[in-house]
Amino acid sequence: MALLPSRGVSRKNRYHCPMSSADPSSPDDHLARRDSILSGVARACELLSEAQPWTAVINDALRLLGEATGVSRVYIFRVDPANGAEVVSQCFEWCSRGITPQIDNPDLQNVPLEAAGFTRWAKLLKVGEPVFGDIGDFPESERPLLEMQDIKSILIQPIFDGSTWWGFMGFDACASIQSWARVEVDTLRIASIVLGSAIHRQTRDAHLNEIQKMEALARMASGVAHDFNNVLMVIACSTELLKSELELAGMRNLAQGEQISMMEHALDRASTLTRRLLEFSKRRSNSPQVVSPLQLLNKEEPLLRQALGNRARLRISPGGLGSHLPVRIDPTAFAQLVLNLAVNARDAMPEGGELMFEVSTLRSDEPLAIFDRIPDGRWTLLRAVDTGTGMTEEVLEHAFEPFYTTKPPEQGTGLGLSTIRSIVNSFGGHIKITSAVGRGTEFRIYFPAITEDSTSAPT
Repeated sequence: MALLPSRGVSRKNRYHCPMSSADPSSPDDHLARRDSILSGVARACELLSEAQPWTAVINDALRLLGEATGVSRVYIFRVDPANGAEVVSQCFEWCSRGITPQIDNPDLQNVPLEAAGFTRWAKLLKVGEPVFGDIGDFPESERPLLEMQDIKSILIQPIFDGSTWWGFMGFDACASIQSWARVEVDTLRIASIVLGSAIHRQTRDAHLNEIQKMEALARMASGVAHDFNNVLMVIACSTELLKSELELAGMRNLAQGEQISMMEHALDRASTLTRRLLEFSKRRSNSPQVVSPLQLLNKEEPLLRQALGNRARLRISPGGLGSHLPVRIDPTAFAQLVLNLAVNARDAMPEGGELMFEVSTLRSDEPLAIFDRIPDGRWTLLRAVDTGTGMTEEVLEHAFEPFYTTKPPEQGTGLGLSTIRSIVNSFGGHIKITSAVGRGTEFRIYFPAITEDSTSAPT
């Protein structure tokens, strides 16, 4: 399958009218072909309109369209923005018997359209125009990638998720030249429109389900916080009463001793936890402050080491040139974020290992930010890198979903990473994960950097 072919040189060549004198087929043949395409599109659209995920039926839909049109390959390409340019990758494909599949062709994965010379074609698809014609009619510079796949004729239909260009559906004719009548092009456009609607519906439903999960979680957090707070009040009052009785009994050293102090410290930590639960349930945070992430990390270091346990090492260091710009965030929310990262790393390193936190500032045009597709500007980056067991692709796909966990019910709730993402999003940040089984995990969290022009020094 090739990338976005040109619409051809001349108007005649673009449309390849099947009723021309060069076309030996009869009107009855054209009617039969038209009816076959209509039937195939109808059946494919029926599949794509079902309640199940579109990914579960797309292969059958592509087969129906391929058999109806008599082409050699039908496929789907996904378009993703990267550093201001479109990058395309093939993700689904149907092939007729005897045709070499292209789904595993590395030349058709992560291809930047502009760099590959297909900018003109991308512009047509982005405005909803189909692209079709014979490869022989294309300019010489556009043929090599198409001819490498033995393509003789091609049709590409754009796919839109709402108003966003999502990708395209392509039809390759490899056995012989395939002429396309305008009515056939318009009919096949219906299939790409229905697929786009299915994609949009699934995206919308997934977003709605996440909102509903978070609302249920917020209600649960509010109830737990209030009940927990009532228990804490009893413990706090009992602690104060115990101190008073010890002092009255002449045991002032015990009243002010290490054990009572530890109880008071634990109560303070528990009160902070209750406040965080209430903040989460109300979908708000404390007033953000301009702070240094590295200073906050150093402040939370004792708690982080305690969370990691004795088997894992903790390292906190500045990255880059050793300096970074401050960010605007609630310190309590930041503490919760790094604590959740530490707990996640601990669980991934049952035999021990190392967790490294690194803070640096970078621009959006630097390689790492380009790789992570971070918007324009300056960003302060918090990296959390562990040497744990890593994640499979399936786990990575669901990592931020509330209640998703690979741990036994008594060992995890699946809320840690979803809470991290909620905190990052609420302060205008971005979070990315890189992980592989046996190679550990790296979290990269970008917060908007605060410059001297926008605020005062960090607190």
